[in-house]
Amino acid sequence: MKKSILLLVLALVGSTPAFATSIVSEMNDWVGQQLSADNNSILSYLFLLIGGLAASLLPCVYPLYPITINILKARGNSDIKTLHPIVYFLGIVSMYFAFGIIAGTTGGAFNEVLRYPITNLLIATVLILLGLSSAELLFISIFSGSSGDSTQKGALGTYLMGLSAGLLSSACVGPVVVSILIGIASNTTSISLESVLGASLKLFVFGFGVGTPFLLIGVLGAKLPKAGKWMKYVQYAFAALIIYFSYNYLEKGLLGYGFEEATVFNIAIGAFILVLAIYHLQKSELFPHQKMRNALFTLAAVVGGLILFRSFAPQTITAQPSIASTEVNVTEQKGNLTWYTDKDAAYDAAKKQGKLVFLDFHGNWCTNCKAFQKLTQQDEGLNEALQNAVLYKIYDTSEEFEKYKKDSRFPELNVGLPFFVITDTDGNMLYKTNDYQKTEEIAMFLSE
Repeated sequence: MKKSILLLVLALVGSTPAFATSIVSEMNDWVGQQLSADNNSILSYLFLLIGGLAASLLPCVYPLYPITINILKARGNSDIKTLHPIVYFLGIVSMYFAFGIIAGTTGGAFNEVLRYPITNLLIATVLILLGLSSAELLFISIFSGSSGDSTQKGALGTYLMGLSAGLLSSACVGPVVVSILIGIASNTTSISLESVLGASLKLFVFGFGVGTPFLLIGVLGAKLPKAGKWMKYVQYAFAALIIYFSYNYLEKGLLGYGFEEATVFNIAIGAFILVLAIYHLQKSELFPHQKMRNALFTLAAVVGGLILFRSFAPQTITAQPSIASTEVNVTEQKGNLTWYTDKDAAYDAAKKQGKLVFLDFHGNWCTNCKAFQKLTQQDEGLNEALQNAVLYKIYDTSEEFEKYKKDSRFPELNVGLPFFVITDTDGNMLYKTNDYQKTEEIAMFLSE
């Protein structure tokens, strides 16, 4: 059985990496857009509501609902038996709403540190550990506590119990909530009342989904399906989803260090095979979390050894590019659009052609930056308008990006990406926005 699993994985690795990475990239972009506080579509809220409902079915939560409801109904002297279940539910959603405020207000700062590849790699590591914890392959003590008990009587005590249940105290729900918080914070491009409210509402909707069984049982008197093995499948699905999220940050981190997308995919598959093999080669008497811990330590040792080898190995001296080749290498092609990566070359071309300059401040870690890049090809109106301008892309790793950050006209760059500017041939600003979805507005300014 163990050999067949390994053979299956090897067969999957033998499939086309480019196709697999394309699918993963598309899924990452879609999930990132749903979690973005700037995205207020019905689909994004439905996505989180369904996620909350699914989280309520986890085996560490679901069986406790009837027990908790009986405890709540026994609290206080109120004749209204539904009062405490409702108050408890409000406590849960209030805590998630507070989480949303935190995610919304820290989003800009979080985006700033996400510029560094090491930050993305650390987040990827944290999410992998959370995913394994969700699958009960690792024990993380912060998520092992109970949902909390309040010694206070009455509705206030019940509300505090709900707040406590909303905290990251569940071994199953905790990792899911942390993953969503990271996703919302990393996909929030600016700090504004709208973005903070959007993030809060998204977590509120997720919390509403988690607390829905309390309303169904405690208020409507509904009877839910009996607990069973099916809950384990829900748990494993969430674990897989969290680990899938981690790949997004792993890719961003390694891209920042100069790796290719296909290489990142191969690294992830190689690490997975190594961990899987080490896990299954250990003694069967060991507990799953002990075998997983040993497998992860082995992977860490391999990665550490490769880093040490790379550090001590003689470095190959590469010839410096000639001035002529440097001058030629100032553009990159994306579909039918040519983007300048050198400021002087871009503005020289704009003056010769008498066109406006469109500046795209871009980061390989930025989900919405990549989403806009796709829109430049998929949105016909935007694509046509961009063809009538000189396009200048400024990567966040370039020296020019740092110069623009110090420009008092562009405080948005100190908050996060993406960010777009339209200037005339002399660099005078005509338009700016950090909303990648304002394609019609951008096209309108470029067409004037």
